[in-house]
Amino acid sequence: MLRGVSRGCFAVLALLAQPLFAEADAASAAPRALTQQGPVEGEASGTVLAFRGIPYAAPPVGALRFRAPQSPVKREGVLSALDMGPACPQLIDADLTENNHAMMAEDCLSLNVWTPGTDARKRPVMVWIHGGAYVVGSVRNTGYDGSRLAARGDVVVVSINYRLGAWGFLALADHGSSYDGSANAGLLDQIAALRWVQQNISAFGGDPGNVTIFGESAGASSAGALLSMPQAAGLFSRAILQSGLPSNQTPHAYPRSKRLAAEFLTLLGATSPAEIQGRSMQDLLDAQDALFTSHSDLGTFGPVVDGITLKEPPFTVVSEGRGNRVPILVGTTGEEMRYFTSVYDIGLERKPRALMQEQLKAAAGPRAAEVLATYEKLYPDWGDVAVQIASDAFLRLPSIRLAEAVTGFQPVYMYLFSYRSTSSYKRFGSMHSIEIPFVFGTVDLPEVIAYLGRSPHRAELSARTMDHWVAFARHGNPALPGGMLWPRYDLQGRQTMELGPESKLVSDPLGEQRRAWGEQLPSKDSAWQLLQKNH
Repeated sequence: MLRGVSRGCFAVLALLAQPLFAEADAASAAPRALTQQGPVEGEASGTVLAFRGIPYAAPPVGALRFRAPQSPVKREGVLSALDMGPACPQLIDADLTENNHAMMAEDCLSLNVWTPGTDARKRPVMVWIHGGAYVVGSVRNTGYDGSRLAARGDVVVVSINYRLGAWGFLALADHGSSYDGSANAGLLDQIAALRWVQQNISAFGGDPGNVTIFGESAGASSAGALLSMPQAAGLFSRAILQSGLPSNQTPHAYPRSKRLAAEFLTLLGATSPAEIQGRSMQDLLDAQDALFTSHSDLGTFGPVVDGITLKEPPFTVVSEGRGNRVPILVGTTGEEMRYFTSVYDIGLERKPRALMQEQLKAAAGPRAAEVLATYEKLYPDWGDVAVQIASDAFLRLPSIRLAEAVTGFQPVYMYLFSYRSTSSYKRFGSMHSIEIPFVFGTVDLPEVIAYLGRSPHRAELSARTMDHWVAFARHGNPALPGGMLWPRYDLQGRQTMELGPESKLVSDPLGEQRRAWGEQLPSKDSAWQLLQKNH
């Protein structure tokens, strides 16, 4: 970043440069935009323009490994922004919903921009934060292509990579102040990307004053953390949380993170991060693999209350109205944990009833027996009982608790995505992440059809879903002009939009399940326990 030059000066430079760029565009037929780090050149993608692989921070390599992100480097000449940057380092699993992330490198802090035009229209900006339990995933995923959403909504879509696993969430602060940000480096990457958006998105036809963050799973949890962070204040004006919540951590989370960091160093034959700065990416991946063998990869790494970057559990801050008070759209799918039974076959549907009964004591407390009896009455098949209990404990119930808590502080809207896969491959149902291709309009991609199926309703549902998300990004209300109302969520009506083959406004959907839990909010640890393999 150039120091001592104001944002206004950059705006003047951009205006002065427009005729030159217009001539270059006419000659090369390649769209350009001027960023604070220098001009970038993209290409047409359908009816919009695409700029891919733009660095938003300095490469986090060498001495910057495990450090908070540093300002991006100013470049000489024009950056070719045709190809996406590599995925951040990760271990690859066989997962139909993840693709195109095998190309990886530590120099991975880049973003992609899709825009209808590099003009002065000041369109709403939608910044996508991908999921993957903070250990896998990238915006190279073809299902996250933003061209269709940008074209349909006349919005600017941005997708960002951020550091994962040990690179993004290794608690090393005890090894010196230079590692103060290490436990939440991935979150700090996201803030760096949002700052880049604030400084540069106007050159891509976007409005820095109207930025919506949206994400799924770990991406939604990230958005929840950003809602709680003073460092993120003013960087976005709305938030969409798809199947993910602000973390509600127990006090032992950070000590556990420090123990995992020490174990990680030991696996590399080291006692300090300085000793492994010269080790290869593959060496670190091998150590992470070994760590996952002795622990669960899910929940091993991720944001943690370290007293530095995060001073309190994000759920506490947001639910008490002490976070960034912006409109929130939050929801889940109909059968969240069907994802783990179909993609990873964790055996949830085969969990012995006695074991479920025992594990529910931690998740539901004194209401455990009532919870189990209610679900057994509603779902005659035991596999459905287990999936629904785990889905509600892990995601749906906490989503409702968040909405209940913030109604007095900021607008909140709820949805329930009930589309069920018609794939003949496995029983994906209305699983975790099933809504993503509908949000991006990528329902016709062959790699998406593999798990989504070929339901004749998918194109229409995708169009409606995109329209709702864009309406929220544009106005802070997901209702469509001329369509049915979508009231704010409140404790009286509990109005929720069910998004499925026939979308409809529903009062307190699956209410009997919600009431069975009473005021109980399952802890993250007790919810994870419900997903553990049978033993």
